[in-house]
Amino acid sequence: MPLPAQVVYANLDKYRRAIVFSDLHGDADGFRTMLKQVSFDAGDALICVGDLLEKGDASLPLLRAVMELSHYGHVYAVAGNNDILLPDWEEGRISDLDIHRYMAAKTHTVLREMALELGMGWESIEQVQTLKAAISEQFAPELAFLKSMPHILETPHATFVHAGLSPGPLTQQSRDRCLTWNAFGKQPFPFAKRVIVGHWPASNYREHIVCVDPYENKATGVVSIDGGNNLNRWGQINYLVLQGTAMSFGRLDHHPKVRALQDQAPSTNSMTLGFPRTKVEVRRVGAPHSRCYFPALDREMDIPNEQLYHYKGRQYCFNFTTHRLGVQAGDVLSCCALEPQGMLAIRQGIVGYYRGQYQPLP
Repeated sequence: MPLPAQVVYANLDKYRRAIVFSDLHGDADGFRTMLKQVSFDAGDALICVGDLLEKGDASLPLLRAVMELSHYGHVYAVAGNNDILLPDWEEGRISDLDIHRYMAAKTHTVLREMALELGMGWESIEQVQTLKAAISEQFAPELAFLKSMPHILETPHATFVHAGLSPGPLTQQSRDRCLTWNAFGKQPFPFAKRVIVGHWPASNYREHIVCVDPYENKATGVVSIDGGNNLNRWGQINYLVLQGTAMSFGRLDHHPKVRALQDQAPSTNSMTLGFPRTKVEVRRVGAPHSRCYFPALDREMDIPNEQLYHYKGRQYCFNFTTHRLGVQAGDVLSCCALEPQGMLAIRQGIVGYYRGQYQPLP
């Protein structure tokens, strides 16, 4: 029987602002930078729309930073699918064998961080079972905080959930549906108030161009804010600033900054492909590229080998774009990667290639 979603209610009108973020994925430095960028203080509410943990290398410090702020009573943290790993393991919904395989496959996980802090290993199933008991004892506050995270936060002006909501009362929602609904921003039914979600990167909603800024479906009231931080090579952190029904947003990233020295006109016939349409069939292995067939496009393309990966028994390539950025000399760009076709960069939320001269910034 599906587990029911846990719902909490809060009135944010007593705060000066509500700062909303999601999907930091173990980025403690990004969290601190975001708080500084918005001048967060005790008069504000802080709302996390899930996925504090996993994928980044500082899940445990980030979790503890949020816990410390929560002592002041103005932090509301909604669970994401990556935040329930520890509670589900501790409560028997995930097996020791599954955790053993997970820790072997994942370099960046809060489980490894905890094991390293305790000086314990995870190479055998017996070590994982010993680690489980130690985590329950030595990380009881962290585990209790993760268990306390609701799946839905309801407020007078907006509803916050990690992935999505079914039509109907909040008290009748499925936990797993709230945590794992993909591409929820494209569903057709409207909501009476804003529904703010993370989980599915906002860049996945644009078909011809990559934009990592929040995606808003004004017909349904859904606002998707996952910027792909610690997930996509062009990831950024998005956050919303709410004051009553008024909403604005900000962004930040860790990519090196450069100043463009030449103008560049944008391309007019860009092609962009995002997961899961990036499924490939490798037709010819080469170096440094392999010839790949894309069923979604019914065409073959050369893809760098380092951009190919396996996921759940299928082969994919990283999300990619052929877009050429529109740039004016003097613009500051976030440099995501240097590739044969140019610098993959972000300019005001738009991702594409810049081929002109540039000056690195400190």
